[in-house]
Amino acid sequence: MTDELFTIRDARADDKPVLDAYANAEGMDAIPDIEGVRVAVNGDDEVVGFIRIALDEEDGTAFVNPVITHETWRGYGVGRALMDEALARHGELRLVSRGGSLPFYEALGYERIGWDLIKMELVDDCDHCELRDECGPVPMRKRLG
Repeated sequence: MTDELFTIRDARADDKPVLDAYANAEGMDAIPDIEGVRVAVNGDDEVVGFIRIALDEEDGTAFVNPVITHETWRGYGVGRALMDEALARHGELRLVSRGGSLPFYEALGYERIGWDLIKMELVDDCDHCELRDECGPVPMRKRLG
């Protein structure tokens, strides 16, 4: 066990069932694979949150899809740390805020952008979703600097 509350590392294959369970608990589908996934782990190396970054093959833009913190770890800075670390690695992050997550992203300094800056094949498709009105999707981004 370490003295830190949590650390961040690359996801491993044996993390996938936990990641899928966390996604499912948030009403999402399982993640396709662990490519681009970083996890926050506690001192016992148990996953407490994760972020998945999908890169646009054309220009390398990084899209967050998704970032999830286990409910018992919310309020400890896990989501913020995952987002900050990803931003430092990529220089810019884009995402679609859904449900009640808008205040979280706004508190981190993300700004609203147009849908034209979102690569829909790298985020969940909002146009055809029957829960779109309830979800209230908002395209956002943040750049370093």
